Amino acid sequence: MTVEVAIRLESSALLVHDVTNDFLDPAGPGYDPGLGAVLENVRALLAAARQAGLPVVFVAPGQGDPSIGPAQRAEGAPPSPLWGTPGVDVPASLGPGPGEKVVRKPRWGGFHGSELAAHLRGTGRDTIVLCGLSLAGGIETTVRDAYNHDLRSVVVEDACLIRAVPDQGWGAVSREDVRRVVLSVLAQRFARVATTREICDELLSR
Repeated sequence: MTVEVAIRLESSALLVHDVTNDFLDPAGPGYDPGLGAVLENVRALLAAARQAGLPVVFVAPGQGDPSIGPAQRAEGAPPSPLWGTPGVDVPASLGPGPGEKVVRKPRWGGFHGSELAAHLRGTGRDTIVLCGLSLAGGIETTVRDAYNHDLRSVVVEDACLIRAVPDQGWGAVSREDVRRVVLSVLAQRFARVATTREICDELLSR
């Protein structure tokens, strides 16, 4: 079972979360070997959305609300993306294309301290189709916040990076276990879960 959400061109948008130069750099601290297949699917979604006329919004780290500064880094955590540098920009090979929006957000989720909710309301959007980085971090946070904003969400599971979780005291959590648990929780209440093929077919069949 999954939440039923229809994708309508007049009221939906594709949201690409945290697909930025820093995270895609193989030498960077946030790089994950699973990114290759995810990026192929992100590219497929972008191509289908552009062909169908579905608006695209990129969400990336940076200064949103001027009263919110960069988050403090936890001890031992990898360095956070540095606002205002090319590292937090969307790779030129992906976008933004003409008329596409880049929203800067100061925290993990796309809504907190950003103009995302206002932009979606202002353009008549009530549904977001999400892909990017990463499922149990920014994607899940954004979906839950979207629910609190009375917005509907579609999570494209194979276009979202899924990271394994190292042992935090209860044992390591595999990539597959993260996938199974997070998608199950989101599908039960917060979002429709679909594959890249399903979404592309749905967009291109119109």
